[in-house]
Amino acid sequence: MTRTHSRFAILLLAGLTVAAFQPPALVQGQAGGGSLPNDPMGGAALIFRRPDNPPLHTETGSGSRSAGGGRISGPATAKAKAKAAAVAHERVIAKANAARSAPTPRYSEAEQQYKLAAEQDPNDARAQAGLGNTYLDQGRYNEAAVAYRQALKVKPDYLPAYQPLAYSLARLGKYSEAADTLKSALQYDADNAEIHNNLAFAYVHAGRYAEAIASSQQAIALLGKTGEAYKQELQVRNEVLSNAYKNMGNAYNELQQYNEAADALKHAADIEPNNASAQFNLGLALYNGKRYSEAIEAYQAVIKLKPNLAGAHYNLGLTYVAINDQESARREHALLKPLNAAMAAQLQTLLKR
Repeated sequence: MTRTHSRFAILLLAGLTVAAFQPPALVQGQAGGGSLPNDPMGGAALIFRRPDNPPLHTETGSGSRSAGGGRISGPATAKAKAKAAAVAHERVIAKANAARSAPTPRYSEAEQQYKLAAEQDPNDARAQAGLGNTYLDQGRYNEAAVAYRQALKVKPDYLPAYQPLAYSLARLGKYSEAADTLKSALQYDADNAEIHNNLAFAYVHAGRYAEAIASSQQAIALLGKTGEAYKQELQVRNEVLSNAYKNMGNAYNELQQYNEAADALKHAADIEPNNASAQFNLGLALYNGKRYSEAIEAYQAVIKLKPNLAGAHYNLGLTYVAINDQESARREHALLKPLNAAMAAQLQTLLKR
């Protein structure tokens, strides 16, 4: 079949956009590598959780006295003052942490206190990272990125800042910068499977598909060796593993290596049999590889999990059109019509009178 271009809808988060692809016009579940969290289909994702507050250092006494009760002078007094300043600094960070973690977060107070902590000690990465966390919570991604970068400027090995920075950049659509950030994180935590998975996600969105495949393979290898979640234990092993296979499958799909894409996505579907997105993306890869009977099975599995997912009915109808099963295609059209009239109208144009 000659490669041509037509319009198709990309289902990403809650919205629909348009892009170029070959006909028939499939609805894409995860355009080129997945979505950020909150995708209603739970697809390949940049794994992320709300960052923890910066840790507090142990507080010490705020002054030193001699055995006889008199205050020590000279160098000892200077040391006591420095210790008191350190204690005061910790209390400011503690206040900021408490404000951010309150049942109803007090973000203005948290922001003010983290800024004060940064003024007290410009070389304390915790203050800047805490400020970044406060911005991130509020969706202020540009400001969050600035704060996290400042934390890493003063302490390049401050690992807690790397993944939130990458997430902020991804939310801003700066996927190459997110990838570079995660690659830097591997200097300090080379065997973290989550970072490798997230790097694969960023690479796919940046159009760097070969690198995405390599990063996915590394995540899978690490998880296979240990049989455990990565050392931070932020996610369960199977969640990271499934996402790595989905990111790999999406990268292969973009390279038009459809059999490899299908193999990877089958692994994801086996790991998470109730994940509709893995089945949906598997259907895409199988369809693109002209493995239509297998694509039909994948879309039927999606519909079993999500009976009202319009994109699955639409793609299943198009797959039936591809094998000239008009009766089944019309059945999907009838099911699709009350779910999404626009998609149903598009499908109708391909049905024989």
